[in-house]
Amino acid sequence: MSRYPTLFSPASVGTATAKNRLVMAPMVRNYAQEDGRATPRYQAHVERLAAGGVGTLILEASYVQKDGRGFPEQLGIHHDGVVEPLGRMVEAAHEHGALIGPQLYHAGRQTSSASTGSQPVAPSAIPDPLMGEVPRELTVEDIQGIVTAFGEGARRAEQAGCDFVEIHGAHGYLLTQFLSPFTNKRDDAYGGDFDRRLRLLLEVVAAVRSATSEGFPLLVRLSADEMVPGGLTLEETRRVATELEDAGVDVLDISAGNYASYTRGYMMAPMAREDGVLIDLAEEVRQHTSLPVIGVGKIRTPELAEQVVAEGHADFVALGRSLLADPDWPRKAEAGQADRINHCIACNQGCVARLFAGQDVWCTVNPACGFEEDFASPAPISPGRVLVIGGGPAGLQAALTAADRGHRVLVCEREQDLGGQLWPAAATPLRDGWDELRRHLVAEVEHRDIEVRLGTEVTAEMVGELAPDAVVLATGSEQVRPSLPGIDDDRVITSRELLEGRRTAISPVVVAGGGCSGAQTAEQLAELGHDVTLVEQLPGIATDAPIDDRSLLLQRLDEAGVAARTETTLMEVRKGSVMLEGHQGPEELPAETVVLCLGARPMDELAERLERDGHRVWVVGDAVEPRKVTEAIQEGARAALAV
Repeated sequence: MSRYPTLFSPASVGTATAKNRLVMAPMVRNYAQEDGRATPRYQAHVERLAAGGVGTLILEASYVQKDGRGFPEQLGIHHDGVVEPLGRMVEAAHEHGALIGPQLYHAGRQTSSASTGSQPVAPSAIPDPLMGEVPRELTVEDIQGIVTAFGEGARRAEQAGCDFVEIHGAHGYLLTQFLSPFTNKRDDAYGGDFDRRLRLLLEVVAAVRSATSEGFPLLVRLSADEMVPGGLTLEETRRVATELEDAGVDVLDISAGNYASYTRGYMMAPMAREDGVLIDLAEEVRQHTSLPVIGVGKIRTPELAEQVVAEGHADFVALGRSLLADPDWPRKAEAGQADRINHCIACNQGCVARLFAGQDVWCTVNPACGFEEDFASPAPISPGRVLVIGGGPAGLQAALTAADRGHRVLVCEREQDLGGQLWPAAATPLRDGWDELRRHLVAEVEHRDIEVRLGTEVTAEMVGELAPDAVVLATGSEQVRPSLPGIDDDRVITSRELLEGRRTAISPVVVAGGGCSGAQTAEQLAELGHDVTLVEQLPGIATDAPIDDRSLLLQRLDEAGVAARTETTLMEVRKGSVMLEGHQGPEELPAETVVLCLGARPMDELAERLERDGHRVWVVGDAVEPRKVTEAIQEGARAALAV
């Protein structure tokens, strides 16, 4: 019997039946064409997700009008040309027994003129705090056009063979903007009291019902709590749920937040937030309606998902980032192989950060996400011997991908354990995800026929003796020590030395370098009881972190009493102090320990010699240029594909 019997039991989605309670949550990927059509890349991605065993796929927010687009290469459902490519995705999902449908949406003010080509629109001419552009206030005629557009989008979805549509009434997009007193300051038929603010959503529901056949399933996503002063509250959302049930909606999908509250870390909960962070909201709504409810919010494990449905907190569980990380999450869980799941670590590097930078979505822990066609390419006819030098994330991923393609792989690591920079990354507070990734990579290496030699410093002569067919150089980087007076003092250490336990600190401590890594190091020192000052040349701290993660980190640093000196440079290390140069000129600060976190440089010296000796060499990860884990894992996998 399955360890998760409720999770893998069938359930009704209106007149349709899902084979299990797992739902792919709608997440924009930026894999579509500029005109909103699904690409072959997107089709391969959806097919791979369906093949992994998820019961229901809610495609990403799909704009019903061009001025409602939020991202440059987002799916659209605003013209008849999208129907045929959408139909191919439907066929792929149905081949694997999954239900599939799009999420109909209009971004409203939560977009930019750069994305839409026109001024954003909203119920009222109030700019979104995150996006910043003043929107144009919609006229009643405009609103009626939007209602029609939602109906037409639903018609196209049914024409493409979709099993349902979901109306996006959450996350601060246009329909939420009308629902919420936070954004709706109108005093006409579409604003003011609760009933008038609800009017547009009910008209959209009616338009979708009118445009589709009788019994065509209809879902609605709601933010149970916008988490902003003057925004939608759980009490009002309960009333909305009751009205939607009366209007004939089949399923409610319960989330939270909007762009104004995004940095609180609930909409796409980062590593620092607990798992299942929004389930209580789904349960509250479920208690006030007879409709099935979908729960979401960093539900990463089958154990938690089973608990959510078995205990009646929700009827379905939505997995978003977890299925990007491992599309086989459902299949592995049902087969009793939950220990093999490649869990999302909620780092938000490859998905959310890239999306909001206008890039296509990757996954830090799964390099095949969005590149399914590349990773499905045939393995080499004549597998070879691959030497991987370095056992950090780039090297381990290169080894795994090479082994999966039939190569014989040897990994050499100069330290006594595998993991590279994942060790110090995981040593800072609330960063357990990095250790989870390290343990997964090491376990997967052990599951394959991969030889590992620890404590092995590879030389050109050794490579010559091994005579591999290909070499992947994943030797990483070393931290920078600037040329400054006193920098060679024994009290000056690097953040890696500290976090790896090779050196200790004595208060007061100055951390030089206030990027994400330096800020996390300062937090770790403060947690250990040290008096910490963080020094950064830029105007802000941790500006390289995802915005939600950064907001929570800055809040914790403030609560821990970490002092920050921005636009300030470390000039000299003295006995018991440091000299800084900032706004007010030179400043001397007490410092018994100086921790350097001023960037790193590649350790790629071996590459040139190996190439000169005639070896085929791929340099990956920090050995190319120090960046994030996302790029390291992607490059490691790509090197293995190229061998």
